Amino acid sequence: MEEIDESIFDDDNVSVAVGSTAEASNDDNDKVLLQQDNNIAERESRAVSLVRFLVFFLLIAITAGVAVGVYFYVSNEETKSFENDFRDSSDKAFDAIGSVLDQSLGASDNLMGTAVSHQLFTNSFWPFVTIPNFAVKAQKILTLSRASVIGIYPKVMGADRTAWEEYALENQGWVDESLKVQRENKYFKGTNIDSYNDYPHIHTNEGPSEIHSKYYPTWQTSPVVPRWGPWGWDLYNDYYRNDLDQVEMTRNVVMGQTINLPSSQSTIDWIADRVGFDDVDPSEPLFPTYYPIIGNATDAVDVTRLDPESHQVVGVIATTSFWRRLFENILSPGSRGLVAVIGSDCNQTFTFQIDGPYVKYHGKGDLHNRDYNGFGRFSYMATLGQRALRERQYSGFPLNADYCPYWIRLFPSDDMKAQHESTDPIIFTIVTVSIFIFTTLFFLVYDCVSERRQKKVLQVAVQSTAVVSSLFPQVFRDRIFRSQEGKANHKERMSTARLRLQHFLRQDDNSYGMESSRRDPAAHEEDNLPIAELFSDTTVMFADIAGFTAWSSVREPAQVFTLLETLYGSFDRLAARRGVFKVETIGDSYVAVAGLPDPRYDHAVVMAKFACDVRKTTRENVENLGKTLGPDTAELELRIGLNSGPVTAGVLRGERSRFQLFGDTVNTAARMESTGVVSKIHISQSTADLLIKAGKSHWVTKRDGEVEAKGKGRIQTFWVEPKTRGHTPSSGHDSADEVNHHVQVVDDKTQRLVEWNVEIMVKLLRQIVARREGCEILVGRKSWKTTVLDREKWEEEIGGNGGTVLDEVKEVIMLPKFDHAVAKASRTAKPIELSLTVLAQLRDYITFVATMYTDKPFHNFEHASHVTMSVVKLMSRIIAPSDQVIQEAGETKGTFESTLHDHTYGITSDPLTQFACVFSALIHDVDHPGVPNTQLIKENSPLVAKYKGKSMAEQKSVDLSWKLLMKDQFEDLRMVICNTKSEMARFRQLVANAVMATDIMDKDLKSLRNQRWDKAFSEGSRLGESQIVNTNRKATIVIEHMIQASDVAHTMQHWHIFRKWNERLFEEMYLAYKQGRAEKNPGEFWYQGELGFFDFYVIPLAKKLSDCGVFGVSSEEYLSYAKKNREEWENRGQEVVAAMISKYESVVQAPTRSLPVGDSNEASTTSMAKVLDEQDDEPMQSTTSSPSHFAIFPAICPDEQQEPIATRDFLAV
Repeated sequence: MEEIDESIFDDDNVSVAVGSTAEASNDDNDKVLLQQDNNIAERESRAVSLVRFLVFFLLIAITAGVAVGVYFYVSNEETKSFENDFRDSSDKAFDAIGSVLDQSLGASDNLMGTAVSHQLFTNSFWPFVTIPNFAVKAQKILTLSRASVIGIYPKVMGADRTAWEEYALENQGWVDESLKVQRENKYFKGTNIDSYNDYPHIHTNEGPSEIHSKYYPTWQTSPVVPRWGPWGWDLYNDYYRNDLDQVEMTRNVVMGQTINLPSSQSTIDWIADRVGFDDVDPSEPLFPTYYPIIGNATDAVDVTRLDPESHQVVGVIATTSFWRRLFENILSPGSRGLVAVIGSDCNQTFTFQIDGPYVKYHGKGDLHNRDYNGFGRFSYMATLGQRALRERQYSGFPLNADYCPYWIRLFPSDDMKAQHESTDPIIFTIVTVSIFIFTTLFFLVYDCVSERRQKKVLQVAVQSTAVVSSLFPQVFRDRIFRSQEGKANHKERMSTARLRLQHFLRQDDNSYGMESSRRDPAAHEEDNLPIAELFSDTTVMFADIAGFTAWSSVREPAQVFTLLETLYGSFDRLAARRGVFKVETIGDSYVAVAGLPDPRYDHAVVMAKFACDVRKTTRENVENLGKTLGPDTAELELRIGLNSGPVTAGVLRGERSRFQLFGDTVNTAARMESTGVVSKIHISQSTADLLIKAGKSHWVTKRDGEVEAKGKGRIQTFWVEPKTRGHTPSSGHDSADEVNHHVQVVDDKTQRLVEWNVEIMVKLLRQIVARREGCEILVGRKSWKTTVLDREKWEEEIGGNGGTVLDEVKEVIMLPKFDHAVAKASRTAKPIELSLTVLAQLRDYITFVATMYTDKPFHNFEHASHVTMSVVKLMSRIIAPSDQVIQEAGETKGTFESTLHDHTYGITSDPLTQFACVFSALIHDVDHPGVPNTQLIKENSPLVAKYKGKSMAEQKSVDLSWKLLMKDQFEDLRMVICNTKSEMARFRQLVANAVMATDIMDKDLKSLRNQRWDKAFSEGSRLGESQIVNTNRKATIVIEHMIQASDVAHTMQHWHIFRKWNERLFEEMYLAYKQGRAEKNPGEFWYQGELGFFDFYVIPLAKKLSDCGVFGVSSEEYLSYAKKNREEWENRGQEVVAAMISKYESVVQAPTRSLPVGDSNEASTTSMAKVLDEQDDEPMQSTTSSPSHFAIFPAICPDEQQEPIATRDFLAV
């Protein structure tokens, strides 16, 4: 037992020895680990210290930033208070000045009424009138009007001079009466003269006045200081003559030119005698005001309606006032530092400062502080007076706003700004800094407490690490620490390229590629591999809009994107429903693929159905869009190509990651589209095989012959037409429709053009109504047309007695001036909705116009709509010339509109002008005879005598369209277009000028237009012409050239558009030649004629559009296309002409013949035009159920065959 115990102890000793060695080794490892942990703790402590320093620095930075922000915020609030104070003070000043002007004019008006009443009571006549007790009445008038001097100046005609001088000598008793009143008035500070000498003649400063046709001598004045005689000084001299002439011409109150600016000793002495030196400095500027005295005018007579013949100006009441009196006592005592700069359009400027009730004169010129330029408030004196007059129901004569008008501009001063400056910004800044300093100290205390706690936590962590190290080997410990991260990354490491590609295609954005491309390649080598995969079974589709390039060349960018967004949006919805993946859109090409990212065996069938769907929805969409996007929209079709096979699909990562397809399959699909036919689905052999294999052989039709594909050579292709077996297509309407539908006067294409024209005109009519409501025109105003007699009388006023449309053409058409108040009211008015009656009449009218266009290849309603579209495009560039007129930062809406008005010569501000341009484009070729005016003269057409051998076709178009508009059933439409005679007159003038401008073959008219252009845009030609007349001259000639350019717009558009209309014109002229209405075969001169037309008309016209500077980029676009088309025609024109000659010689079989003399016009006149010529007062009929359908009746559409007719005037050369 003892031995056993010893052996046990021996074994134990051995074991202990072995364990001791192992433990020694583990202790060494633990020491190393503890040392590493301590190093980590030290690094973390240093990191925490760095963060603490950064936070402390950040707090200091935030404190400084917030302090600066608070300072500037409080300062800004003081600035806002300063600005509000200035705005309120200036508003009060404007209102007070307007009130003073109103009071002054009212006082003069009262004296005028007294004078006229006395004249009527005494049964006397002017100028032999003397007002009793004038001195007393004048003192009251001077007090009310704040004037210093008042006087009555009767108008004495030359024949009455001697009689009046005798009358003045006999009735000068008022002088002694006035001197007595002045001596007794203790407030009179001027000079009293006890005795004076009579000067018995009308005189000037130099002596008796020379013999003239009329005089304005001094008669009764107050105060009266007769140093050189109390009466007879002639006011109608060189200095005041223009002022008095303006009073006579306008019967308005006129503010004359400022006196004493600069001051003169004679003026100072004159005014000092009358006001003294106590209250005012006589050297300060004064202004005279002339109030007209109207014979037979009484208080019961509305002065705005006086008859110029029976109520003539018989004299004036002249008041002379210091400008400072206008500003005294208009502000409260607390208001300080309002600077008033007074000026006029006659270059007189001076400055006052208003401090509450007191006024200080600074001197001549604009002397305000230029630092306050941005605060200026501006108003014309006439505007202020008129505003005050309206508020107080003033019934006297208005203040003249056109003759040398005075204006006032108000600015703040340093004194006003000083009232709003304080120490508040500094105080608030100090308080803010103090709060942040307290916060920083609190943070430091908190940081100390947190650091102590963190040290304890770190100590526990080190001890925990030591425990773990003692329990687990290092390798297991590391595995434990990394286990969580390994679980998170396991799924990403196991993903395949295909799964990642599918993930990219299904996520909402393409951020994956960007993130992957920026990861560390060493740490994420597997994730940085490209996202790409090969898909072996796919079908790719390319769809292109045929004719899109030419179509888009004549549209606005917004219209182009409207079409693309509508079509591609519908394609995307169909793709989602069919399970097709949209790859991209490139311009007007749409690329899609079936069979990825999710493989499917029926990808060819699905893509064929999808192609059929997009073709169908394209037809539906362009049909609907044709009503808003204009001509040729409904004719757009798709050209589709399909090909099946393997593709490489992947994500090209970068700034804008994109999903892309690569491979021969994609290239072949593109060739199928480019070699296809419009409105057909073109497929390759591989796609056809898959469709046949899927049991869809009845869809597939082999294409006749092989096609040449770029890079492929000649290949066999197929057409595909998905359909259901045994299905019989519907005819489109049932038997009920056959019985009940209305017969249309126009075909579907023309009806679409009608609807598009309606949309264009409705927008403009709404703007016209909005502007009219802005002008506060009464809705119930009496119509200019009530009966046929009234209409005929009105037409007589507009067109003249027996005159023609050409006689109405004016060199300058006066457009409305810009009115900011009207523009603002129009802009803020509620949305305008036209009545159903007006809309129906507009649709009826345009449809009737469409029926008056004959069915010719060129001169038809489609051409008129094409011209209208060009006018609309050019006007849109006028209305929004972003590259010419840019609204500056801080510029008000009203200032911008005014600038735009001036830049575009007023065309933008008048929607009636814009409507007239569109209307002219629509009707400019109505019932065109199809031959030049020179041919009509040769044929002895009745139009030659009617229109005096000038512009017969153009004048007839205007007359027919105007006569149609005058019909009774369009009365509501007329009232919306023009509500007054002045509007109708301007509308008629614009239409006449615009349509007559399209006659470019008349050398005399063309020469006159060129002279007018030079006169409008030549610097030297504008000398001596007012700015208003020159601006309207430019507007008139710009409108005419816009119509001219639109009439030949096809020559300045895409080559395909040019070819289309050029060939139609050739066809029309060739038909005319075959019918004997043209002397030459157009094929003989067509090539050279087009080159000459480009060189001598089209390109110079396009340059004029650019030179006038109002059409923005459209003018450059038109010029560029004109030059390109000219170059293309020079290269290919002979080939094109040869092809057209060959085509129409084989088609046209009509024998050559000549029309009887005098019958050519009747042969080319539509039935509608005949009705208008023969039935002036019988209304056209339209169905009430549908405004766009018309009942057929013999008077409008008789059953007769119309002859084909020929050409435009400008290409007959």
